[in-house]
Amino acid sequence: MGIRKNHTTLTPDEKARFIAALLQLKANGVYDRYVRHHRELFNSGIHRSVLFLPWHREFLRRLELDLQAIDASVSLPYWDWTTDRNANSSLWDDDFMGGNGVPRGGAVQNGPFAFGSGRWPLTERDSPSDPVELTRDLQLSQLPTANTVRAVLASVPYRVFVRNAENQSHNTVHTSVGGAAGTASSPNDPIFFLLHCNVDRLWALWQRQHPDQAAFQGDANFNLNTPLEPWQNEVSPPTPGSVINHTTLGYSYDDELAQPQQIIDLTVGAASRPANIGLASERDWYRFLAPTAGIYTLETSGPTDVFMSLFGPNNQTDLVTSDDDSGPETNARIETQLSAGTYFIEVRHYQAGGTGPYGIAVGGNVSPNPPPGLPEILVNGPVVQGNIAAANESDVYTFMVSAAVSHTITTSGSTDTFISLYGPNSQTSFVTQDDDSGPGTNSQIVRVLLPGQYFVRVRHYSPTGTGAYGISVTR
Repeated sequence: MGIRKNHTTLTPDEKARFIAALLQLKANGVYDRYVRHHRELFNSGIHRSVLFLPWHREFLRRLELDLQAIDASVSLPYWDWTTDRNANSSLWDDDFMGGNGVPRGGAVQNGPFAFGSGRWPLTERDSPSDPVELTRDLQLSQLPTANTVRAVLASVPYRVFVRNAENQSHNTVHTSVGGAAGTASSPNDPIFFLLHCNVDRLWALWQRQHPDQAAFQGDANFNLNTPLEPWQNEVSPPTPGSVINHTTLGYSYDDELAQPQQIIDLTVGAASRPANIGLASERDWYRFLAPTAGIYTLETSGPTDVFMSLFGPNNQTDLVTSDDDSGPETNARIETQLSAGTYFIEVRHYQAGGTGPYGIAVGGNVSPNPPPGLPEILVNGPVVQGNIAAANESDVYTFMVSAAVSHTITTSGSTDTFISLYGPNSQTSFVTQDDDSGPGTNSQIVRVLLPGQYFVRVRHYSPTGTGAYGISVTR
């Protein structure tokens, strides 16, 4: 897995390889394709919408893969502007990004991207009258501060965070660099990718800091399954849902190495997952969904003396219970009655300095068949009326799919609902979920479903929320 580093930690060789790959990508015309895509889609949802973060994540990763096709050792670096705010920074050195425009706002005169080098003409521009030289107007005193970024990271839910990340952080960095970086064709300045790499890092950090929050929320225009342009005609086009977990895309950030491992999802009833406490004081985190109330069993296996703690529901800090040696030998085992919801498991070695391998599994008495009398939603039938009457209540419905076509599951009304979809023919096989992709605060899932029986769980977005709603399925 590639590691994206703070540019200040790059070795001279790593810098040289990154620059050389960029220059080759420019020479073969591929780099300008990225500039063109960004300019053409600038006002088509990649800014000022919930797609801002997932679209740019896909955009960066594709360029990174193109760079790695030239030199497999290259990964995108990031620019942390909260600590790197000086015009004398190595960021602006001759061997890296080059310096300010001369005069300020004019053409960059030094470094590999200066027009005088002949290797970086701006062929994709907002207007034919715009400069063909890379320009900059550095005003670094205006860069967002650490306090600003901390406030952005504290924003919840996702729809608030994405707005603040764009407006209070990202936008200000673009204008602080100025010149070409302040246009719709802003990737003309390679600093664009270091800037956006840091924005992407902040999204990853926000996900770690708020594991109880949805990593993405749709709106009236875009949802988890919206194909991202300009790649929408690919056989398997990227979607917000496909890029939420950046580690599955093949990269991580250097500051994640000192953090607890990312939360790993477990499936109730699945085989034991192999794991390892590789460092002293390491704490591993897992997450699983209890689709219905029932008795669940969490257990570790193997030779390592582990200690297990369970938190939830829908919260990583509310302790349910913990265990040391209730399992065979020195393994941990928790068997407890749980309500429906998302739960978190922390596993550590019993001794602070201990390490070693272990396995972990979650079992439950959840039946794959729905309980008798489960209300059915008729596809293309009338809206079914429901009501969340008490805190932490959730309602389960079933519907039948007869053909593999697109189905739309939608809630209606004034209640802020959250829906989860399971199936086919299983109440525990998670398909997808949604918060606000429908009108207002309603939920909506649009997805091609295979034939079979499906189950929809409806809950209030707030654990204590109540209210009436409607739900329907159309195709």
